Amino acid sequence: MATSERVQGMRAAQAAFRALPQAAKDAFLPAIETTVLEIARQAKSIVLASPSVQTRALHDHIAAKVIKTSGRGIVGVTAGSTTLRLGNRRVRVKGIVRAGEGGSALTSAGARIDRPSRRAHFVEFGTRKMPAEPFMIPAAERQQGPFLARCQAAGRTIERNVAAVGSRNL
Repeated sequence: MATSERVQGMRAAQAAFRALPQAAKDAFLPAIETTVLEIARQAKSIVLASPSVQTRALHDHIAAKVIKTSGRGIVGVTAGSTTLRLGNRRVRVKGIVRAGEGGSALTSAGARIDRPSRRAHFVEFGTRKMPAEPFMIPAAERQQGPFLARCQAAGRTIERNVAAVGSRNL
């Protein structure tokens, strides 16, 4: 017995996931988590293969997470952070502090903050002076088929478990 529901939009998808029984959520979460981690891994490999990306800052800040209550997987580029010591205090700065003249980010003039999340879309979509080098969209598109297969396998597992529980109650 198969069930299906038409889900359109993020809110509807989250509501449908929340409405699932806990056993179904437990079966689908590994599929979601595996897919999100694979998208991040593939995006990182595409960035590493790109000839125009000169530092690993973009690669190092591609991150993925799963919100287990809503079943939402998120893959993106984080801003990063740097912890600086100022006297006896530690200050956390959003972004990566890069050294300027003199070699030390704390003492050098011209130190700057780099936030990979602020420029990732330029690499993905390009600018009028730079061609696009997509890394997130191709990685996500490559995972559409495998994600569907993982969800179908999770559905078969749920059906097997429900059938086993039902036979014990007869």
